[in-house]
Amino acid sequence: MTTIKATCPTCGEVALTPDDIELRVDQDRTEGSFYGFECPRCTAQVRKPADERVVRLLVSGGVPALPVEDEPVRVKLSERFDHPRITHDDLLDFHQVLQDESWFERLLIDAA
Repeated sequence: MTTIKATCPTCGEVALTPDDIELRVDQDRTEGSFYGFECPRCTAQVRKPADERVVRLLVSGGVPALPVEDEPVRVKLSERFDHPRITHDDLLDFHQVLQDESWFERLLIDAA
């Protein structure tokens, strides 16, 4: 299996396999491409820009090039739900329900 060396900002150089790396390529903007991995030492999520040279190297090493996904449109929390807001009384009622050992069965009955 191919070993790819990358750099974690905390741990320094680490050895990865192609399965450890996610490569995202932006077809419209070269500067939009990036690769990411979880550091095998400290488990930090690392994300680095990938110019054309880096993309070619990673693809030749067996890393699949995936398209960059559009960022989801951010919506204010108050605009996400059209249901009544949860009140303090609702939370207290839920807390009371959780005190009973059969709370899950009660929730299933109430949901039916």
